[in-house]
Amino acid sequence: MNYDSILGQSALVQNLRDSIDTGRIVHAYLFCGPEGTGKRTLAEICARALNCRSEGHKPCDQCPACKRFLSGNFPDVFTLQPQKSIGVEEIRQMIAQVQVKPFEGGRHVVIIQDAGKMTAQAQNALLKTLESPPEDVVFFLLTDSVQSLLPTVLSRCRLVRFHPIDEENAVRALTGRGIAPERARLLARLAEGSVGRALKMQEDEGFFKLRSRVLEALNSLKSPSDAAQCALMLKDDKNNAQDAFYIMELWGRDLMVMQDAHLAPIESDQAAALENSDLSGQKVLMSLQNARQRLASNVAWQSVLEMLFLEIIGG
Repeated sequence: MNYDSILGQSALVQNLRDSIDTGRIVHAYLFCGPEGTGKRTLAEICARALNCRSEGHKPCDQCPACKRFLSGNFPDVFTLQPQKSIGVEEIRQMIAQVQVKPFEGGRHVVIIQDAGKMTAQAQNALLKTLESPPEDVVFFLLTDSVQSLLPTVLSRCRLVRFHPIDEENAVRALTGRGIAPERARLLARLAEGSVGRALKMQEDEGFFKLRSRVLEALNSLKSPSDAAQCALMLKDDKNNAQDAFYIMELWGRDLMVMQDAHLAPIESDQAAALENSDLSGQKVLMSLQNARQRLASNVAWQSVLEMLFLEIIGG
């Protein structure tokens, strides 16, 4: 992949590209934005460009350094990806590795995925290097949110904000990966501009089976007496509770848009069901807030569902 493969982020991509081409780079970047918006891909492209030996456009994908990077055999790029967290020993080991001169004569590049999962001790260990970095090292910290990072770490990085891409660009990205256009459009809508999330949905058929059950329950909800039966349809989905709530939230939003006469009609595979629904989209969203709070308070899953459906139907 190259810079052109990052869709919907043209301004920030061009800024980074210009910085690398002119040598005006900083020692640490913080890529922040929703999952699946191109943060990791762009970091890897920048790492390749920083070590490319071409005299023309970088990365060229043809020089020995680019080829070794693409084959996964480039020794000067380090990627840290947490299982549950990134501990201080992992950071110290990485710091020791970047203290020696790069094997290829270019730059060490460190990519820290889910940087917010670094422990406080790990962040403090990294901070010492960010404050006095070796000249030939560039850090890319990737995170969905800056909330878990220490202010001192944030202050040592150049913040680059990614945003959800629009539906058309998401569809382009998905069809470019061989997904049929109709399926790509559905995935783009469900993932709300996150290509990465859409790809995970595509690989997880269980998500679409859950979606079918959730939509069946919502479409079956006609009166308060239906609440218990609709809850039974999802009785085995406690482990998928957040996905179930997410599907309901998207449905509620679409329903609210459908019911607002001032807004354009939505494009949805559920358009007919939404148009015929007597439920209130606003009430669905408000009821979901209460359901999430009850679940977080350890209310039994079946009770959470029954109360949710009773609130939605107004019982």
